Amino acid sequence: MNPIDSWLDPAEVRRLAELLLVPAREPEITAPDAGFDRGFEGFASARPAASVYRPAAGPTAEPVVYAPPAQPDPLDLLKGPLRDRVLQLRNWLRQHFAAHDIFLLDREGAVIFDETGHGKLHFLARSLALSSRRPGASFGNVHIKVSSDSTLEVIPADTPFGCLVLGVVVREPISPAGINAINDALVKVATPPSKSA
Repeated sequence: MNPIDSWLDPAEVRRLAELLLVPAREPEITAPDAGFDRGFEGFASARPAASVYRPAAGPTAEPVVYAPPAQPDPLDLLKGPLRDRVLQLRNWLRQHFAAHDIFLLDREGAVIFDETGHGKLHFLARSLALSSRRPGASFGNVHIKVSSDSTLEVIPADTPFGCLVLGVVVREPISPAGINAINDALVKVATPPSKSA
């Protein structure tokens, strides 16, 4: 007697083998039942400006237009003199380093200023800023390629309000001298006017 035969039920093995030999029934798919109804218009663009919902109940119903949520103005988060200083920093970065977009995060990762509208860049910048800090040393900058023609420069700075993380989207990485100038400018922006005099 084979040692495996004592573990197997020959009748059950035969039944399973016969089920495997039976051809599988193919589901019948017709062209109109391809997952789309007659109202499908196709993929016009990757991100439509607004979508129109047409209810199926009755031909007299008027279409309802749903617009995507409006992007908040990045300046709505800032108030007072800090707003003016951040705007000056943004304009300076655009003029001297050809910055596309910038964002500024506090030490907890909360957004202070944002032109990018990409939360993933915020998470990436905060993670890179925290990982770049060596024990007993100050923060260092990090840059990472985020698209074929854009680089994200992450510049953390110790300020009177704690660590602020500046994210700058540029075409090419910024030189070390430029990073030092940006770091100094960020500290000046975050320092209240009464303390800088």
